[in-house]
Amino acid sequence: MEFYEILVYIMAYVGIFATSFYFINLIAYYRKKPEEKEKDNVPVTIIIPAYNEEDSIARTIESALSINYQKDKLEIIVVDDGSRDKTYEIANKFVSKKNPVVKILTKPNGGKGSALNLGIKNAKGEIIVSMDADSFVKPDALKKMVVMFDNEEVMAVTPSMGVYNPKGILQRIQQIEYYMGVFLRKALATINSIHITPGAFSAYRKSFFQRYGGYDENNITEDLEIALRIQTNGYVIENSQGSVVYTIVPNTFKSLLTQRRRWYSGLMKNLLDYKNLFGFKKGPLGTIVLPVALLTIFLSVFLTSYIIIKSLMDIKDDLLSMKAINFRFNDYFELNNYMFKNFIYQTFSSQIFLISLVLIGIITFYLVFSRRYIKFTENIKYSFIIYIFFYSILFTIWWIFSTIDFLFSRKVKWREDKHGRQ
Repeated sequence: MEFYEILVYIMAYVGIFATSFYFINLIAYYRKKPEEKEKDNVPVTIIIPAYNEEDSIARTIESALSINYQKDKLEIIVVDDGSRDKTYEIANKFVSKKNPVVKILTKPNGGKGSALNLGIKNAKGEIIVSMDADSFVKPDALKKMVVMFDNEEVMAVTPSMGVYNPKGILQRIQQIEYYMGVFLRKALATINSIHITPGAFSAYRKSFFQRYGGYDENNITEDLEIALRIQTNGYVIENSQGSVVYTIVPNTFKSLLTQRRRWYSGLMKNLLDYKNLFGFKKGPLGTIVLPVALLTIFLSVFLTSYIIIKSLMDIKDDLLSMKAINFRFNDYFELNNYMFKNFIYQTFSSQIFLISLVLIGIITFYLVFSRRYIKFTENIKYSFIIYIFFYSILFTIWWIFSTIDFLFSRKVKWREDKHGRQ
C-alpha cells in the first residue's frame, strides 16, 4: 500500500467520523426541537459598514428596509468608512422623513472593525446586527434570529448563507461551498461549537460588546475573532437555519485568492491567540471540532499536492516509455485512445475513486439538507460537477499561500477592488 493511499483512508475515516458525529447531534436536536417562534419587539440596530460599495449599497439598504420587523424597533446605521466613490452620496439618499430608521455616519478609512465599532457606539438597539454592504437578506430572517436571544446565554446568532446570482466557474464553486455550510453551521450549533460569525448578517447582544469590548480593529478576520472571544468567555453562539442571507462573492481568481488568504491566515493567527479553546475543558469544540478541522485541512492540502505531483511524474514516465518504443505521437487517434484507456484504468482501479464516491454522497446529503431548510430553488447540478472537480485544487492553492503569509508574517490585503483597498 502506497503512502498516499494510507492518507486517503485516514482522510476518509476522519470525514465519515465527523459527518456521522454531526448527523447524530442533528437528529438529537430535531427530535426535541422546540416550536419555531418569531419575535419583533426587541430594539435592533443593523450596522452596514461600507467602503467603496457604490455598486451594491443601495440594494443592501433596500434589503434591510424590506425586513419584516416593527419599524419603531428597528434602526439602520450605514457607516461610510472613508469611501472614495459615491457610496456616501447613494446611502445618504435613504436618509429622509420617509425612512426615519436610516442613519448614516462617515469617518476616515480605518477598516471594517473600526466602522462597526463606531456603529455600535451610536446604536440604540439591544441587538446589534452586522450586515455587509454586498448582502441581501430575506424579510423574515431577523424575527427568527431575535427570538433565539430569549436564552440569556446566547450572545450571537448566525444565519444561513447563499451566493447571490452566481455566474461563472468560481462563483458556482462558492455556491456549493456556502450551501454545504448551512448543514455544518447548524450541526455545530447543536454542540455550541460555532467559531465564525459571518459578517453578512450575524446578530449579537449589545451587552457583550459593552462588557468585553468591541471588534478588534487590527484583526483581518474580525468576525472570526469575535466568535472565538464569545466561546472563550463561555457563552453560546446559535444558528437560525431559516434566516437566509445572500452575499456577492468574488468572481475572479485574484480577488478570490485575496479573500481566502485573508480568511485562512486570519484563522491561523486567531487560533494561535485563542489556543485555550483546544482541550477537554471546551467540550466538543476543543476536543473534536477544531482538531478535526485542522487535521482535515492538513490532509486535504497534503494529499491533493501529492496526487498532483505523482500524476505529473506518472505522465512523464509514460511519455518516456512511449518514446522508448517509438510510439506514434503524431497519430492523434492512437495517442488519445492510449491516454483515455490509461486514465480510465487509473481512475476506476484506484481506492481514491471509491472513497470519492463516499465523499460525494456526503456532500449531496449536505446540499439536500440546505435545500430543505433555506428553500433555494436554483438548479445546482452544473455547480456541483464543477465543485467536485476543482474545489480541492483551489482549496490547496488558498492554503499554501495563506500558510506562507502566516509563517512569514506577510501583510494580507483586505480585498482587491477597483480602488485598491488594502
